Amino acid sequence: MNKLSLNSVDQSCFRVAASETADNSKARADIVSEGRLLFFEHSRKGANALRKASGGVLLEESRLSETAYSALNKTFQAEHLLYAAKKACDVTGETAPETFEQFKRLSQNFYSNGTFLKVLQGIYQEIITPILPAVYSEAVDRFADVVEVGFGETYAISVGSDDIPVFQDSAWGSARSVPANRFYSRDITLNPQPKTAEIRAKWMQLVGNNMDFGRFFANLVAGMYAKTMALWNSALMTAASGTTYIPSGLTGTFSNANWINIANKLAAVNNTTISNLFATGSMVALSKVLPTDVTGSTNVNMDAAIATLLGADYTRSGYLGEFMAVRLMPLMDAVIPGTQYSTVSTVLSPNDIWMLAGNGRKPLTMAYNRDTPISIEIEPERTASFELIFNLTIALDSAAVFASKIGHITVS
Repeated sequence: MNKLSLNSVDQSCFRVAASETADNSKARADIVSEGRLLFFEHSRKGANALRKASGGVLLEESRLSETAYSALNKTFQAEHLLYAAKKACDVTGETAPETFEQFKRLSQNFYSNGTFLKVLQGIYQEIITPILPAVYSEAVDRFADVVEVGFGETYAISVGSDDIPVFQDSAWGSARSVPANRFYSRDITLNPQPKTAEIRAKWMQLVGNNMDFGRFFANLVAGMYAKTMALWNSALMTAASGTTYIPSGLTGTFSNANWINIANKLAAVNNTTISNLFATGSMVALSKVLPTDVTGSTNVNMDAAIATLLGADYTRSGYLGEFMAVRLMPLMDAVIPGTQYSTVSTVLSPNDIWMLAGNGRKPLTMAYNRDTPISIEIEPERTASFELIFNLTIALDSAAVFASKIGHITVS
């Protein structure tokens, strides 16, 4: 499996001062490299914070200090907007702004300029294409495997048999009389298809002094993450409704006895130890397994948790620690689009916990088409709010695999 991660990004895509010189392409190549570096550095910082909290292996050291990142961000903002403005003015015959301050004074002229926006979307597309799939993979790494396939290709997953051969008492010469154990496998294929999300950004923020473009590019992943989280949650809730993927012996309501019983069985069926298991789900669900003490109307479960050496890691770094030898790894929840201004409904269940083996295959596999560019289309909304509409399209496919057994615990 060709697994994507930030460590797998080709380092050549960060070259600044590229060798191309014809038709100002060197300036454009430098701009693209700067944007990729901002995107990568911002994403690496977030990934390392998560890995550090969960005791994982950190990514390589950052290339940029906070001061250097801020300086590069400022340079990128000015250079790429001025570059796009110059290309637009070459078409109209107008005099292009020479400084970023001049550009800001004239920015209304470029908000709805088609040439200007096409140059921007071309630059943004080149920036995110080699980086975004790896950032996406890091974001969903705990519950999904992300792989890449070529254009027009499918990705095949062969789920091997989990049957355990039974050795019967026999005698020499009578070996063929024992019952057969069948090792059958099942193949699943993924065929990446376009998935599109609409993103809106304020024009005045895009050209403002405090725009963090590393965060801007990284935030493009948020919609993809929400979609994937919904797919994962749907797959697991469907699987929990029967025993095909999650055997009845690996499900139960929460209690200390059920927790360790399911953990013990899950470790055995995945041929690993309990210390290699982790429980995941929403922060709300996982926090319910911590010791609880209610005094009047005050719930002091976190105080009780700290008193029993649980929760100290969470208060320090957002990691819940362990409960009865199983690591508690909360997933970042995602808001259901359209509810962010009202009920703020989230995808993950507050009452379902999933227990997985760290050495097992994730229950969801995503295939990304590496040879199809990630496309961005930018259009002005042409309203008083001066918003830009970004349509982001990427070729993906997903499948619920369940090649490794997982446990399901409900908690009220």
